Amino acid sequence: MTLARTTRRKDDRLELRLEPANRRLLDEAATASSMSVSAFVLTHATDAARAVLADRTTFVLPDDRWDAFTELLERDVRPMPGLAAFLAKSSVLDEA
Repeated sequence: MTLARTTRRKDDRLELRLEPANRRLLDEAATASSMSVSAFVLTHATDAARAVLADRTTFVLPDDRWDAFTELLERDVRPMPGLAAFLAKSSVLDEA
């Protein structure tokens, strides 16, 4: 019986310049983790990227606060003329 093995081809390349001390640090950490430097850097860089983006992709609340949040979302829309007027004013963020 032959098992088909699926591998994803890695076409993208990322290069970076670093100081010798940083290279030695990465080499030592990769060795200590029994990983190649590429695998070590990719694993830890993608973990860090997920952590940075987590607050933009995941919304976590305790159960009681989640229930209050969803109740607010389900309320009927209320007109807010003051907010509408405020948002209609130009700001420093508007393109000139």
